[in-house]
Amino acid sequence: MSQIHIRKKHSLDHARARKTAEKLAESLASEYNAKFHWKDDDLEFKSTGVNGKLHVGKHEVDIKVSLGLMLRPLKAKIESSIRSRLDEILG
Repeated sequence: MSQIHIRKKHSLDHARARKTAEKLAESLASEYNAKFHWKDDDLEFKSTGVNGKLHVGKHEVDIKVSLGLMLRPLKAKIESSIRSRLDEILG
């Protein structure tokens, strides 16, 4: 599996950071037909070919994504898309 790991600092309160993380998860779920759920401060998502975890910390969002064989060639595009969405929703 190919891995994507992104950390992004934020200055949001915890509740708003969680809501913002959920927006990103909804976007990923829509695009990759993924299911997601919260487990404490970790938003876990999974679908065929993509799975990962987004951790909402006090001052940082940490996202780890594993790509299956079919999506490996798109790693750079997927990573760029996730970074852009994080920049957009976290400011």
